Amino acid sequence: MILKQLNFSYLTKHLGVDIFNLFKSTFEAVSEDGHFENNFGDKEIACLLFEQTIPDNFFESKTNLSLFCNALPEITQKKISGDLNCHRIEDLKWNKETSNYFITVLGLNSKFELKEDKIENELIGTAMTFEKPDFSFKSLKEYQAGVFYPVYEYISQTPYARCIIQMPTGSGKTRTAMEIVCATINDKQRDVIWLANTQELCDQAFYTFTEIWTFLRKIRSRAVNHMRLDSKLEESPLPTFHVSSLQGLKPESIEEKLRQKGIDRDNLELVIVDEAHISIAPTYRKTIEYLIQGGAKLIGLTATPGRQLKSSGNDENKLLSDFYFNKLFELSTGDELPIDYLRSKGILANAKFISIEGTKVENILTLNEISNWKENKVIPKKIETLLTNDVNRNAVIFDELVQLLNKGKKIIFFATSIEHSKLITTLLNIKGFKAQHLDGNSGKYRSQIIKSFKNNETQILSNYGVLSTGFDDPKIDVVFMARPTNSIVLYSQIIGRGLRGPIIGGTDYCEIYTVFDNILDLPENNEIYSYFDDYFQE
Repeated sequence: MILKQLNFSYLTKHLGVDIFNLFKSTFEAVSEDGHFENNFGDKEIACLLFEQTIPDNFFESKTNLSLFCNALPEITQKKISGDLNCHRIEDLKWNKETSNYFITVLGLNSKFELKEDKIENELIGTAMTFEKPDFSFKSLKEYQAGVFYPVYEYISQTPYARCIIQMPTGSGKTRTAMEIVCATINDKQRDVIWLANTQELCDQAFYTFTEIWTFLRKIRSRAVNHMRLDSKLEESPLPTFHVSSLQGLKPESIEEKLRQKGIDRDNLELVIVDEAHISIAPTYRKTIEYLIQGGAKLIGLTATPGRQLKSSGNDENKLLSDFYFNKLFELSTGDELPIDYLRSKGILANAKFISIEGTKVENILTLNEISNWKENKVIPKKIETLLTNDVNRNAVIFDELVQLLNKGKKIIFFATSIEHSKLITTLLNIKGFKAQHLDGNSGKYRSQIIKSFKNNETQILSNYGVLSTGFDDPKIDVVFMARPTNSIVLYSQIIGRGLRGPIIGGTDYCEIYTVFDNILDLPENNEIYSYFDDYFQE
């Protein structure tokens, strides 16, 4: 194996001494629990960590490839140069031939195989034009129709209408909202724009529209996913469904951005904001207000119409409600609670909540840091670092995961940090499980990693900060949350990854594992979990 030939100084310099020491100490801790029989040395540990943590496109950087090769023994460098007809090792290029050689001859992990950058499903593409169809209507489920009709009547008859649609996680609020989008384009023959704040959410919206519009379209039209389209797009006389990130429409440059995207604000009939809680963030609010100035209606989507648990000073719940004119549409389930109703229909999975004791963190945050955490729902870096570096906490989490994986469970894991995700993934791979890590730097390999998980080639998918929204794999057995949060919205999004019931292709049963860290500087933090008691069964 080529990695074993690397000199140790290169490995530790690239990895960083801190992450190497953390991995070594955690490895030793779980070894004491009997998880590993082999007595790995420092060099072997460094090789394992290097292989599992460097990104799939690592060797596509000429600098990375050159430094890597120069860290190999001279005899290996000469063999590579000779076999690949390269006069100097510094001139080596990472192409298909080099990639295959390193994998088949030198024993590099196959995850580094150079692949073409293809979008797996062309429906997640960039721009499409639709002809008038002769397809029949594809109806909503009864409970979804009970939201669609009153909402569409309201926005159709009310000038400058604004409202929120609240539907529990897993009940199909995107599907329901897309029915409203299609009806609007058919009836008004004007544009609609869907706004989200992640690539996954934008792709999900575009895919859902193209799927639903196939059945509902009555006119010629166009759909554009601006998250995937880099080039300038001209305005079109065809009614258009636009999908854009909010970040791509910053208030200070929005007029120019709209021109580049071929969006005519005065022709917008409807603006939809996915995850409505983000609407009142100052920058996003300015963008939304600019877009609806031409008379467009506004709909916000959420599973939890609020941004905080309690009012403290500036009440964000009230700000959000006021922004949407205090108009809320939700499921009508009679005397039965919505969650119970959806569970009885097989739409939501039977979920079980399992708590795991984490660590105790006290008196390390300043009053300003506490205030910022409460307001912005962002974990302070020092908390994240402390939890990541807690060897005992890591050992407990690892042990729980091993037990679940040995039972054949399919798991999505929400790590404490990027480093934590890489650490856990590496340990699990050494143990012999098929585990992969995903973060915001996974780039074009993200879709391949997700596809591997959905196809059951990967048993556990570990991530930090990328799969809480817009990711849908109904066959998840366990959602394992190892990151602290005081955000109702974030927790709702995360547990929602496992709540799809059998009627919509999901599972009968899902386990939600949550690590409880006693962070004494924020005593109300754990109240968030009791907020979702209705989702869980005894």
